[in-house]
Amino acid sequence: MAIATIHEDILKTHILTKLDGQTLAAAGCTSSGLQTLCSDHKLWSNICHATWPSTVDPLVNTTISTFTSGHRSFFSDAFSSPTRRLTATVSPPPPTTMIISSVDIKFHDQLIFSKVELTNTTPSDWFQTTPFRVDLLEPKELVLSGVKFSGAGAGDDHVTLTNLENNMTLSWIMIDPTRNRAVNLSSGKPVSVQRNWLTDDVELTFAVVLVRDNDDVTCNILVTCGVNDGRGELTVKGVSLTVMDVYGKCLSGRDSMVILRGLVTGLRQNRGSVEEERERYGEYIQRRRERKEKSERRERWLDMACVATGLAIFMAFCSLVIY
Repeated sequence: MAIATIHEDILKTHILTKLDGQTLAAAGCTSSGLQTLCSDHKLWSNICHATWPSTVDPLVNTTISTFTSGHRSFFSDAFSSPTRRLTATVSPPPPTTMIISSVDIKFHDQLIFSKVELTNTTPSDWFQTTPFRVDLLEPKELVLSGVKFSGAGAGDDHVTLTNLENNMTLSWIMIDPTRNRAVNLSSGKPVSVQRNWLTDDVELTFAVVLVRDNDDVTCNILVTCGVNDGRGELTVKGVSLTVMDVYGKCLSGRDSMVILRGLVTGLRQNRGSVEEERERYGEYIQRRRERKEKSERRERWLDMACVATGLAIFMAFCSLVIY
């Protein structure tokens, strides 16, 4: 049966509503008639809310409505992955006075954490020079997920870490209301999962590694999880975003906003597999380790040079005193 013979109401009610965002966008490219139907605001609004529950928040919803094509533009920005290579702009863009973080964490496709955070990024002496960090939870705040964690009590830490590594997903969409653009800063699944032996919590890293001026930077999202001993319930203890350089140093507000603005306005690409993301992050960690070792060797050499110079001066002074 030709698609043109199907009544428009049936298409809109019983077919297009069953499609995901990618399929809906592809269907809209097949004909002018379908393009009109597939551009329906309600369709894209429902898809965004189903994909990212935090977008239901009134602040996010209102901001998305100012995008060129509303939720359809937002989906295009947030579903794809940002470019891996940032280029400097010819002229400095207008400053971003605030950013909105729309964050959702799922475990086994079940929502366990969802929050919208407004961050003031108005340029000031304090913001420009202070390390940039967005924390979604207070230091002692604890979020009960309602999910029974099957790895708890198994007596095998490897099982626990593997369970989280394979089944935890995160979306951190940063929205720039100044430019009516958005970008997803998360790798989707964690690129690193490890136990913090001091606190006994599990730390999951979701990271996007970028290249700027032939050097690495990374948007680093750290999620700290625990398991409630009494009920075996998965808990979320911390969710934070930082931008780090190749040495693992947290960049200042000024430098971080340059990176984030570049990501928002930059090109998009198809999201890579989790294996690619983990390999890229592993390479970044290796380069960071090499840079650190090189820096330590240079510092040791300088220390030895200073000691040798001081010893030479002391010997010269002693010889003058003696003779």
